[in-house]
Amino acid sequence: MTTERNTFAATMLAVSLSLFTAILAPTALAAQEMDDHAEHSEPDTHNGQSNDHGGADVVQLTDEKIALAGLETAVAQPGMLRETLQVYGRIEPIPSRMAVVRARFSGQIIRLDPDVGQRVTRGDALATVEADDSLQRYTLRAPVSGVIVERMATAGEVTADRNLLRIADYSQVWAQLAIFPSQAEKVRAGQTVLLLGDGVQTEGVIDWITPDAMLGPARHARVVLPNPDGKWTPESTIRAEIVTAVTDAALVVENRALQDIEGRPSVFVREADDFEVHPLTLGRSDGRATEVLGGLKPGVVYVTANSYLLKAELEKSSAEHDH
Repeated sequence: MTTERNTFAATMLAVSLSLFTAILAPTALAAQEMDDHAEHSEPDTHNGQSNDHGGADVVQLTDEKIALAGLETAVAQPGMLRETLQVYGRIEPIPSRMAVVRARFSGQIIRLDPDVGQRVTRGDALATVEADDSLQRYTLRAPVSGVIVERMATAGEVTADRNLLRIADYSQVWAQLAIFPSQAEKVRAGQTVLLLGDGVQTEGVIDWITPDAMLGPARHARVVLPNPDGKWTPESTIRAEIVTAVTDAALVVENRALQDIEGRPSVFVREADDFEVHPLTLGRSDGRATEVLGGLKPGVVYVTANSYLLKAELEKSSAEHDH
C-alpha cells in the first residue's frame, strides 16, 4: 500500500513540473527577446527628433539653435479676417510742404548758401540780394522747413524773374491710389489701407477721395503718411490693399506659420525646447491670417517666423531615421 502511494505521488509531481514548465516557457522566451532587443538598441533621438511624445513629430532644439534660426512665436487666439481690394498708386509730396525761393526785387545775388540735400528751417537766411533800383541789400529766408531739392542759381548771377531754390518737406507725404469705376462702390473715406512699397509697408486710413476722375479714368483715394525716416520716396509706385470688410474668427493663426507636413497644413507648437507638429483643419483666410477649425487650442504658443526651418529639420531627421 505504501509503495502504491509513493508511486502515485511521484507521478503527480512529474505532471505538476511539466505543467509549470509549459506555463513558464513563453514568459521566459518573451523576456529573453526583450533583453536581446535592448542590448542591440540605442536611444531613438534621431538628431533632434524624439519619440517620447506618444509618436508625435517633434523637433528639439537648444536655445542657441533657436536664437540662430531666428524663430518667432505668437499666441493662438481669436482674430479678425479682412476682405481687401488690391489697388496701385504712387507716393507724392504734399503741395503745402513744398516751396520755391525767389527774389522780391530784381538784383544781383551776393551770396546763396544752401546746396542740394541741405536741411533748412523756416526763417533761416538763405541768400543776400542787392536790389538794382535801390542798391540796398536784403535777405531771403526759408518760407518752410525742409530739404533743398533743387538749386537754380549761384552767387554773382542776377536774379531776373526766376526761381532760385526749391525746398521740400518729405516728413509727411501722400499715397495717391487709383480707384477705377468697377472698384469705386467698395471704397470710401475712413477705410484702413495696407500700403506696400519697396521694402517698406505700413497701415494708413483713406482721408479723401476725389469726386471724379481728375486724371484719366480713375479717381484717387488719398492716404496721409508720416515719413520721418524718408522711407517713402516721392514719385515711387506702391501697391495697396484696402480693407472693405472685417469678420470675427474664434481662432486664427498667421499664414507664415503654416507648413505642409505630410500633405496637411500644420503649425509647430512650442513647449520649452520642443516644437511639436499640430495638423490643422482650416477655414477662411484673408491672405495674412487663417481661421482654425480644429487641431489647435487657444492660448498655445506657435512658431510664426522661420517655421520652415523646423520643417526642414523634421524632414532631415526622418530621412536619417529611414536609413
